[in-house]
Amino acid sequence: MSTGSRYFFDVPVYRLGEEKYYAEMNHHIEDVLFPPTSRGSETQRERDREKPEENAGIRGALARSYGGCWRYNEIIGYIRLHFLGTQIRGEWYSVKRKRIVRTRTKTLEYRHWKLAPEIEVPDDATSSEIFELVLDYVVACRKELKGRYIDSEMLEFLGPHIDWQGVYAPAQPVNAPQVFAAALPPQTGW
Repeated sequence: MSTGSRYFFDVPVYRLGEEKYYAEMNHHIEDVLFPPTSRGSETQRERDREKPEENAGIRGALARSYGGCWRYNEIIGYIRLHFLGTQIRGEWYSVKRKRIVRTRTKTLEYRHWKLAPEIEVPDDATSSEIFELVLDYVVACRKELKGRYIDSEMLEFLGPHIDWQGVYAPAQPVNAPQVFAAALPPQTGW
Protein backbone atom coordinates (compact mmCIF):
# COMPACT_ATOMS: atom_id res chain seq x y z
CA MET A 1 0.00 0.00 0.00
CA SER A 2 1.35 3.41 -0.94
CA THR A 3 1.91 5.97 1.78
CA GLY A 4 -1.28 7.90 2.37
CA SER A 5 -3.44 5.68 0.16
CA ARG A 6 -6.61 4.12 1.51
CA TYR A 7 -7.65 1.24 -0.74
CA PHE A 8 -11.33 0.41 -0.62
CA PHE A 9 -12.43 -1.71 -3.60
CA ASP A 10 -11.05 -3.94 -6.35
CA VAL A 11 -13.18 -3.76 -9.50
CA PRO A 12 -12.78 -6.69 -11.93
CA VAL A 13 -12.30 -6.00 -15.64
CA TYR A 14 -13.38 -8.66 -18.12
CA ARG A 15 -12.15 -9.36 -21.64
CA LEU A 16 -15.73 -8.91 -22.87
CA GLY A 17 -19.25 -8.76 -21.47
CA GLU A 18 -21.21 -11.81 -20.33
CA GLU A 19 -23.79 -11.79 -23.15
CA LYS A 20 -21.14 -11.50 -25.85
CA TYR A 21 -19.07 -14.29 -24.26
CA TYR A 22 -21.99 -16.73 -24.19
CA ALA A 23 -23.02 -15.77 -27.73
CA GLU A 24 -19.48 -16.58 -28.93
CA MET A 25 -19.47 -19.83 -26.92
CA ASN A 26 -22.81 -20.93 -28.37
CA HIS A 27 -21.63 -20.07 -31.89
CA HIS A 28 -18.51 -22.20 -31.31
CA ILE A 29 -20.59 -25.13 -30.02
CA GLU A 30 -22.99 -24.91 -32.97
CA ASP A 31 -20.07 -24.84 -35.44
CA VAL A 32 -18.53 -27.95 -33.86
CA LEU A 33 -21.80 -29.89 -33.63
CA PHE A 34 -23.09 -28.81 -37.04
CA PRO A 35 -20.17 -27.78 -39.27
CA PRO A 36 -21.37 -25.36 -41.96
CA THR A 37 -19.44 -27.31 -44.62
CA SER A 38 -21.02 -30.67 -43.72
CA ARG A 39 -23.86 -31.90 -45.93
CA GLY A 40 -25.78 -33.50 -43.06
CA SER A 41 -25.64 -30.48 -40.75
CA GLU A 42 -29.22 -29.36 -41.33
CA THR A 43 -30.57 -32.87 -40.71
CA GLN A 44 -28.50 -33.12 -37.51
CA ARG A 45 -29.63 -29.65 -36.42
CA GLU A 46 -33.30 -30.60 -36.93
CA ARG A 47 -32.80 -33.79 -34.92
CA ASP A 48 -31.12 -31.74 -32.17
CA ARG A 49 -34.17 -29.42 -31.99
CA GLU A 50 -36.46 -32.44 -31.60
CA LYS A 51 -34.28 -34.25 -29.04
CA PRO A 52 -31.91 -31.71 -27.40
CA GLU A 53 -31.06 -34.14 -24.59
CA GLU A 54 -29.08 -36.31 -27.04
CA ASN A 55 -26.35 -33.67 -27.41
CA ALA A 56 -26.50 -32.31 -23.84
CA GLY A 57 -23.32 -34.11 -22.75
CA ILE A 58 -21.40 -33.01 -25.82
CA ARG A 59 -22.61 -29.43 -25.40
CA GLY A 60 -21.44 -29.47 -21.78
CA ALA A 61 -18.01 -30.79 -22.71
CA LEU A 62 -17.66 -28.21 -25.49
CA ALA A 63 -18.68 -25.42 -23.09
CA ARG A 64 -16.03 -26.53 -20.59
CA SER A 65 -13.34 -26.80 -23.26
CA TYR A 66 -14.29 -23.36 -24.58
CA GLY A 67 -13.54 -21.85 -21.19
CA GLY A 68 -16.41 -22.64 -18.85
CA CYS A 69 -18.50 -20.02 -17.16
CA TRP A 70 -17.88 -16.35 -17.85
CA ARG A 71 -17.72 -15.03 -14.28
CA TYR A 72 -14.15 -14.98 -12.94
CA ASN A 73 -12.72 -16.96 -15.88
CA GLU A 74 -12.71 -14.00 -18.27
CA ILE A 75 -11.17 -11.47 -15.87
CA ILE A 76 -8.17 -9.78 -17.46
CA GLY A 77 -7.44 -7.21 -14.76
CA TYR A 78 -8.51 -5.20 -11.76
CA ILE A 79 -8.90 -1.53 -10.99
CA ARG A 80 -7.81 -1.02 -7.37
CA LEU A 81 -9.79 1.99 -6.18
CA HIS A 82 -8.29 4.14 -3.44
CA PHE A 83 -8.23 7.58 -1.90
CA LEU A 84 -4.95 9.45 -2.09
CA GLY A 85 -5.26 12.64 -0.10
CA THR A 86 -8.37 14.31 -1.47
CA GLN A 87 -8.39 12.35 -4.72
CA ILE A 88 -10.08 9.20 -5.98
CA ARG A 89 -7.70 7.08 -8.03
CA GLY A 90 -7.52 3.58 -9.43
CA GLU A 91 -4.38 1.50 -9.91
CA TRP A 92 -4.51 -0.77 -12.97
CA TYR A 93 -3.45 -4.42 -12.78
CA SER A 94 -3.84 -6.54 -15.91
CA VAL A 95 -2.51 -9.50 -17.83
CA LYS A 96 0.72 -8.86 -19.67
CA ARG A 97 -0.05 -9.79 -23.23
CA LYS A 98 -0.03 -7.98 -26.55
CA ARG A 99 -3.26 -9.67 -27.56
CA ILE A 100 -5.77 -10.64 -24.89
CA VAL A 101 -7.68 -13.77 -25.87
CA ARG A 102 -9.74 -16.43 -24.15
CA THR A 103 -7.41 -18.33 -21.81
CA ARG A 104 -7.38 -19.91 -18.39
CA THR A 105 -3.75 -19.23 -17.57
CA LYS A 106 -2.91 -15.67 -16.72
CA THR A 107 -0.72 -13.67 -14.41
CA LEU A 108 -1.83 -10.19 -13.43
CA GLU A 109 0.81 -7.46 -13.17
CA TYR A 110 0.84 -3.90 -11.90
CA ARG A 111 0.49 -1.73 -15.02
CA HIS A 112 -0.14 1.87 -13.99
CA TRP A 113 -0.53 4.00 -10.88
CA LYS A 114 -3.71 5.59 -12.17
CA LEU A 115 -5.97 4.40 -14.95
CA ALA A 116 -8.01 7.56 -15.45
CA PRO A 117 -7.54 11.17 -14.32
CA GLU A 118 -8.07 11.50 -10.60
CA ILE A 119 -11.26 13.03 -9.22
CA GLU A 120 -11.05 15.55 -6.41
CA VAL A 121 -13.31 15.08 -3.36
CA PRO A 122 -14.56 18.38 -1.89
CA ASP A 123 -14.00 18.92 1.84
CA ASP A 124 -17.73 19.18 2.55
CA ALA A 125 -18.80 16.15 0.47
CA THR A 126 -21.55 13.98 1.92
CA SER A 127 -21.35 10.20 1.93
CA SER A 128 -23.66 9.93 -1.09
CA GLU A 129 -21.68 12.62 -2.96
CA ILE A 130 -18.43 10.72 -2.36
CA PHE A 131 -20.08 7.55 -3.67
CA GLU A 132 -21.24 9.39 -6.81
CA LEU A 133 -17.67 10.60 -7.37
CA VAL A 134 -16.40 7.01 -7.00
CA LEU A 135 -18.92 5.92 -9.66
CA ASP A 136 -17.82 8.84 -11.86
CA TYR A 137 -14.25 7.53 -11.62
CA VAL A 138 -15.40 4.07 -12.72
CA VAL A 139 -17.15 5.68 -15.72
CA ALA A 140 -13.88 7.46 -16.58
CA CYS A 141 -12.09 4.09 -16.41
CA ARG A 142 -14.62 2.66 -18.88
CA LYS A 143 -13.56 5.34 -21.36
CA GLU A 144 -9.92 4.29 -20.93
CA LEU A 145 -10.68 0.58 -21.40
CA LYS A 146 -12.91 0.64 -24.45
CA GLY A 147 -14.13 -2.80 -25.49
CA ARG A 148 -13.62 -4.24 -21.99
CA TYR A 149 -16.32 -4.93 -19.43
CA ILE A 150 -15.82 -3.24 -16.05
CA ASP A 151 -17.92 -5.14 -13.51
CA SER A 152 -19.03 -2.52 -10.98
CA GLU A 153 -22.12 -4.54 -9.99
CA MET A 154 -21.00 -5.21 -6.39
CA LEU A 155 -19.73 -1.66 -5.90
CA GLU A 156 -23.05 -0.27 -7.12
CA PHE A 157 -24.97 -2.70 -4.91
CA LEU A 158 -22.97 -2.11 -1.71
CA GLY A 159 -22.05 1.55 -2.26
CA PRO A 160 -25.30 3.14 -1.04
CA HIS A 161 -24.94 1.26 2.27
CA ILE A 162 -21.33 2.27 2.97
CA ASP A 163 -20.35 5.21 5.18
CA TRP A 164 -18.16 6.85 2.52
CA GLN A 165 -17.24 9.75 4.79
CA GLY A 166 -15.81 7.21 7.24
CA VAL A 167 -13.91 5.39 4.49
CA TYR A 168 -12.63 8.66 3.05
CA ALA A 169 -11.68 10.34 6.35
CA PRO A 170 -7.92 10.41 6.73
CA ALA A 171 -6.51 8.44 9.61
CA GLN A 172 -6.08 10.45 12.78
CA PRO A 173 -2.56 11.87 13.04
CA VAL A 174 -0.38 10.01 15.50
CA ASN A 175 1.60 11.91 18.08
CA ALA A 176 4.74 9.75 18.06
CA PRO A 177 6.26 10.93 21.40
CA GLN A 178 2.99 10.19 23.24
CA VAL A 179 2.65 6.75 21.64
CA PHE A 180 6.28 5.94 22.41
CA ALA A 181 5.95 7.13 26.01
CA ALA A 182 2.78 5.08 26.51
CA ALA A 183 4.61 1.95 25.35
CA LEU A 184 7.39 2.33 27.96
CA PRO A 185 7.08 0.89 31.44
CA PRO A 186 6.54 3.47 34.17
CA GLN A 187 9.79 4.93 35.40
CA THR A 188 10.83 4.65 38.97
CA GLY A 189 13.30 6.97 40.56
CA TRP A 190 17.03 6.25 40.36
